[in-house]
Amino acid sequence: MKPIRIASRGSKLALVQTEYVRDILRKPSEDLEITIVRVSTRGDRDKSDFLHKLNSVGFFTSEVENAILDGRADMAVHSLKDLPTAYREGLVVAAIPQRQSPADALLASAKVTSIEALPAGATVGTSSLRRIAQLRHIRDDLECVPLRGNIETRVSKVTSGKVDAIIVACAGLNRLGLTNKISAILPPEEFLPAPGQGALAVQIREDNRELAKLVAQIDDRDSRITAEAEREVLKATHGGCSIPLGAYAKISGDTITIDAVICDIEGHGFVKLSKTSPLPQARTCAGELAQELLDAGGKEILEKLKKNKSR
Repeated sequence: MKPIRIASRGSKLALVQTEYVRDILRKPSEDLEITIVRVSTRGDRDKSDFLHKLNSVGFFTSEVENAILDGRADMAVHSLKDLPTAYREGLVVAAIPQRQSPADALLASAKVTSIEALPAGATVGTSSLRRIAQLRHIRDDLECVPLRGNIETRVSKVTSGKVDAIIVACAGLNRLGLTNKISAILPPEEFLPAPGQGALAVQIREDNRELAKLVAQIDDRDSRITAEAEREVLKATHGGCSIPLGAYAKISGDTITIDAVICDIEGHGFVKLSKTSPLPQARTCAGELAQELLDAGGKEILEKLKKNKSR
């Protein structure tokens, strides 16, 4: 097979993720030549504010996708949660490898083991509307402050005392060898993660059949089913990647259970539901759950958010 070029963001985490995919692709054939093409994205360059205030569709992915479409690369590795639910024309996600932990993690300067144990009025760094909404639902006295930059930069905000705590994805910490920094892992059934969090997406051109055959070997069935079910909840709400929605899917035998939540940024409006179905109906189950969320008050929450954003 001819040499393969993988497009990746240039952050340390993105490169670690890309190197992981490179290495598992090489396992069956160690002489396979694979190089990494670094791409700078708007999401890496613009760290000015909360993500939900920005036009963040494809914020971390579109320029990496361009590298495949214009021929600079043959494939790309993304954090699946960063990809818009509507994939770019001409591109497909050919594999979702085995998923890392989907949970969020709390990192705090004080010795605490839960959000409830944080000091009164503590500052918590996060730029995720989903995390802000769930934090405020648990503790309305907490002060959420914008937190952007790579994982190491975020962790340093705690160690330097600039914030009392941060919330980030467990997967990124684990991949960078920073698991020991975690104060508490937030159970994903309780503090719901972003749809697809912890999963990687290996993206290629739709017409590249030779590469599709190779990449399909690293696709993990359960990881794909659960991640795609979570993303279907997001897609069916028509809200976009930056809405305050969390989803978590878990397979048990021949069934799948999907938990999902929509909450307002103040943490007051809070709609959380769960639905179980046979595994083959996972996508249908996700779509029905999304509609139930909207009917139970989620639609009003999203409309209020949209109205406030347009001001």
